[in-house]
Amino acid sequence: MAFVTVFQDVVFIEGDHPRAVKQYSAETRVSGFGAQLKNLNDLKQTMAATARNCGCNCVVNFTYGQKSKLIAIDDVAYVGNGFYAVLSNEDYNSIVSQLR
Repeated sequence: MAFVTVFQDVVFIEGDHPRAVKQYSAETRVSGFGAQLKNLNDLKQTMAATARNCGCNCVVNFTYGQKSKLIAIDDVAYVGNGFYAVLSNEDYNSIVSQLR
């Protein structure tokens, strides 16, 4: 079973969901000044806003980590990947009710 969380009303699934309809690639990078002070919640906040703007309610195959630029050693960024997707209201509500 994949690890599932809900952040700002968007479901993040570290794996696939058989009924999720994938819409867009979710490659996201949180970098810039002070990026080394960012955390996973900052990444999820950015991805959740993008998902909602795209009409999606989940991110499937969600992976995340930190990367540094080769040129600027002190520039670290949080990176997230996966797919913005849509779950049916029934599936979405079922997941949310189990986690809250």
